[in-house]
Amino acid sequence: MIRTTVALVALWSSAASAHEGEHHGSLLATLMHLVSQPDHVAMIAAAAILGGVGALVMRRRARAARRMFGKQ
Repeated sequence: MIRTTVALVALWSSAASAHEGEHHGSLLATLMHLVSQPDHVAMIAAAAILGGVGALVMRRRARAARRMFGKQ
């Protein structure tokens, strides 16, 4: 199992999947890089969607727990 995991990680994290560009000059350069690269924008959108779904789930669970224990 460990050998399979190591092999998959080694294959997945190849240099070919990285994109070119230096973005370590300043905060503005880093922010511009993040919003101008489609792969970064997709990850930001995915994180926002997952965060929103997580917040909704937690709100519903809290509401259900309040109803269950009689606290409105």
